[in-house]
Amino acid sequence: MNKYLVKMLPKILGNYVNTLAIISPQAAAKKAFKIFSKPRRGKIGPHHEGFLKPNLEPAIEINNLKIQPYKWEGGEKTILLVHGWESHSHRWKEMIGRLKSENYTIIAFDAPAHGYSTGKYLYVPIYHEVLSEVLVRYQPDYMIGHSIGAMTVLFNQSQTDTYKPEKLVVLGAPDRLDSILIDYQRILKLNDRVMQALENYFQKRFNFKTADFSSSVFAKNIKTPALIIHDKDDTITPFSGSKSIHATYKNSEFIETKGLNHSLYDPKVNDQIVDFLKR
Repeated sequence: MNKYLVKMLPKILGNYVNTLAIISPQAAAKKAFKIFSKPRRGKIGPHHEGFLKPNLEPAIEINNLKIQPYKWEGGEKTILLVHGWESHSHRWKEMIGRLKSENYTIIAFDAPAHGYSTGKYLYVPIYHEVLSEVLVRYQPDYMIGHSIGAMTVLFNQSQTDTYKPEKLVVLGAPDRLDSILIDYQRILKLNDRVMQALENYFQKRFNFKTADFSSSVFAKNIKTPALIIHDKDDTITPFSGSKSIHATYKNSEFIETKGLNHSLYDPKVNDQIVDFLKR
């Protein structure tokens, strides 16, 4: 796809959805949600296979999805890793190396529509359903989530009927769904008719208002000790989001970094996570 088409694609999609909303707001909302939830990247490349393939676990069937987990054998304590948007389990390579040096058993898995897992779409409620099953199967002592994976961890752990690890690590988490949707509206130039229809779609399908779907709201209901890390220069998820999460999370520690952006790839960050888990 040439650069001009890539640049114009959001405008083309936005115009299509805006026009569709005149005919059927419900159809426009469904289309807008699909565009919002469909990743363009995140599949395994040849340069990832050498690290991942030796550690493949049997795939898990969850709600007509085939979810691919991985396992690095270690000691008795187990850590579960939950990756973010347009990523997969290879993003943990450096951290896995650090955790292996401490003799942890490490579990990771590819989210729906990412890595070796099947599916077309990813959004927090479906990620939560998959995470719930993975937690039951592997029963980790600790859990680390990044980006939308971190938001999913917080949503999952705010529920009363989910498996509860001993400690959580939350990396670069987004906070408010309605803020994310404001950015989405701006990028595609969606009109207010579409956004109201999309709000109705969320309420009907998931039974929540977008303003109420927030990591800092989820955090109020979690008692598990947590370490929250966010970079001040993050250009993907606002630094202020993790500040809000920390403010409502009664049993949390907060570390701010600078110059690492959203990925938080850094040996010092890995050391801080290990220190938190070992304390």
